[in-house]
Amino acid sequence: MAELSKASFQGGPASARAGKAPSRRCSRLLAGWKLSCIAQLSDFAAVNGAALAGYMIADGTGGSIPLRYSLVFIGTSLLCQISFMQGQLYSIRELSDPVRAMKAMVPRWSFIFLMLAATAALTHEPALFSRLWFGLFYVGGVSLLFLGRLLIARAIRSLIAAGFYTSRVVIIGDNEVSAALIALVSTSAAGVHFDAVFNDGDSAGIGFIGGVPKRGGVDELIAHAKAHQVDLVIVTLPIAESGRITRLLRRLQNEPLTIRVLPGSLGMQRISPIRLTRDELPGVQLIPLADRPISGVAFFAKGLFDRTTALCALVIFTPVLLLCVLAIMLSDPGPVFFVQPRIGYKGREFNIVKFRTMYRTAAGSQSPAERADARVFKAGGWLRRFSLDELPQLINVLRGDMSLVGPRPHMVGQQVDGREFAEAVDEYAGRHWVKPGMTGWAQVNGWRGPAVTLEQIERRVEHDIYYIENWSLTFDLIILAKTIFVGFIGKNVF
Repeated sequence: MAELSKASFQGGPASARAGKAPSRRCSRLLAGWKLSCIAQLSDFAAVNGAALAGYMIADGTGGSIPLRYSLVFIGTSLLCQISFMQGQLYSIRELSDPVRAMKAMVPRWSFIFLMLAATAALTHEPALFSRLWFGLFYVGGVSLLFLGRLLIARAIRSLIAAGFYTSRVVIIGDNEVSAALIALVSTSAAGVHFDAVFNDGDSAGIGFIGGVPKRGGVDELIAHAKAHQVDLVIVTLPIAESGRITRLLRRLQNEPLTIRVLPGSLGMQRISPIRLTRDELPGVQLIPLADRPISGVAFFAKGLFDRTTALCALVIFTPVLLLCVLAIMLSDPGPVFFVQPRIGYKGREFNIVKFRTMYRTAAGSQSPAERADARVFKAGGWLRRFSLDELPQLINVLRGDMSLVGPRPHMVGQQVDGREFAEAVDEYAGRHWVKPGMTGWAQVNGWRGPAVTLEQIERRVEHDIYYIENWSLTFDLIILAKTIFVGFIGKNVF
């Protein structure tokens, strides 16, 4: 299975409509975030409610609560929040299964009480806390925590039944293992929806497997992945047939998909209660083959950062934008913006927006600008020299076509040595695993400007792949900072 490493799987270009996948993903992430916040508030209320109720019963006087008790109420609830968060007890998986969650919560709750008891003992004040209150607080806390989790789990099941919080999964493999997998997972409340079963060949028989429709072969799978947001692809082909799986990965290289292999029936037999981090399905152990470089919360965070920063930048640079518009209109009256199709995320086309820097007579020219290009008017040369013509791409960022940082988008059908870029460089397709950017790691490292030689393309792809494999918001900030100092100007900017 050595040849099935992640490095052997690269994304690639393919034109197709994007659908509304990003919106569905963001909605799902927001739903998960809201549920997590609700669970934290529920736990906070449960702990403080149990503490207050226990004190009122133990005290019996109805008087004011002493400061030492109030501090314990708040301190204990905060410690629970920290402990539960550290144990990932606010994830959707844990929130949807209250019994499993309580098995992890009770030991943590008990440990916090042991710490509280030890602290009280060290004060040498036997009457510092009522023993009755202590016992009521412990039992009441467990009861209210469990009640809160039951209510949240019921809410999650309602959301899942409504299809609001559902993971979309497709299977590759028309066999008995697929049928067993569907039967196993469909009985859970994990919010897994099997879209379809595909074959690893060119076609598959019609019909259903466990109620899930068969939708054809790999070509149909690719079309389905482009039209919908597929969260997980599970391969149920015999793991010993690595050749078939390798050929399948090569055919799927156009899509940034999360792909896992189910190792036959063994992957559905759990003989240990150990919680494995690679679980994507309840009760099933999968072997990872390929991952999206940016997914889940990170995808949402990057998009939020992009749009927020782009909006602020448009407001800040409004005077500069107006001056650019005026300069263009005075130099060569006509359209202010230049719109051109480019290759973007998942290989689909989008229209990039830039300030026009060439004479109207050059409209329709597809050849890249050259140094001292006669098609560029004087003010356009200044705009290009200081990269001001790129500022309208902030609109592309707001629209979701681009990111602030990512591989620069190339023109459709651009060639080097008589071959399209994707054919000339093996790893070129991997650039489309993320949204294209206004700036990128290649650009701040000197690989900006014309792309007319194979070496230029290879070096840029090398830097782009490095960025994708090492992405983080901190890395984005570093690239943006370097862009300010070295990216806007340079020998290759003209």
